[in-house]
Amino acid sequence: MTVLDFFALHPVFSREEFAQFLASRGAVSTQTADSHLTRYLAAGRIGRVKRGVYFVSGPGETAQKTPLDYLLIASRLAPDSVLAYHSALEAHGHAQSLFESLFFLTETKVKPLTFRGRRFVPVVPPAALRRRKKSFVLCTEVERRGLPCRVATLERTLVDVLDRPDLAGGLEETWRSLAGIPLLDLDPILSYVRLRGEATLAAKVGFFLEKRRDTLRVPERVLTRLRRLRPQQAHYLDRQLGGEMAPGWNLIVPIPILAREWEAAA
Repeated sequence: MTVLDFFALHPVFSREEFAQFLASRGAVSTQTADSHLTRYLAAGRIGRVKRGVYFVSGPGETAQKTPLDYLLIASRLAPDSVLAYHSALEAHGHAQSLFESLFFLTETKVKPLTFRGRRFVPVVPPAALRRRKKSFVLCTEVERRGLPCRVATLERTLVDVLDRPDLAGGLEETWRSLAGIPLLDLDPILSYVRLRGEATLAAKVGFFLEKRRDTLRVPERVLTRLRRLRPQQAHYLDRQLGGEMAPGWNLIVPIPILAREWEAAA
């Protein structure tokens, strides 16, 4: 395989991946990778997202103008990067809107990055997961431009965005996106909610599943288990939006949700 063959198979790649490729061809000097990268950067054959992360120019294009898969880039910005929140909804094809901010889970110390008008935001996994060494539970892979891309499953994403709608475009965008999902595996959702150990989160998830119980075929046993985890006192789904009490969940829910105004067509 030549260097150009490597570029054809890796539209986005890290310095480490490139160095490993060169090593497989017998290169032993650590400076070999840097010299190659410097030469191809100068020629416009590749571009740099940040130190150690590169992208390949399209045929007949320069690095400055070649179209990019920003989700794929986000998935390569840390060794343990996993697309999450709104970016996971995008990767699964269920986001209502495309955003200029992209979110990825990582335990690596990575700074936020702005590149070509897009903001790439690292998010530390919830503390409850880190304590149990399960930061990346319920993650899977999708293929983007021929490369594997790690992403939170839809089941985890549903729970995560109900917990942090600010990382999914706000409550309305979150609700509209989730309401368009036609099928979910409910047992992993239950397990993940228990793992998170947050009563208010259990109520949010339970209320959502109750509102979508016909579409998602949610059995009563699932709702019963989530009700057992709900908070003892009333909590807001969104304090700024206020609302009314949702029966059975100790959750104050905005009127547009109760009236099903924010549900998207599947």
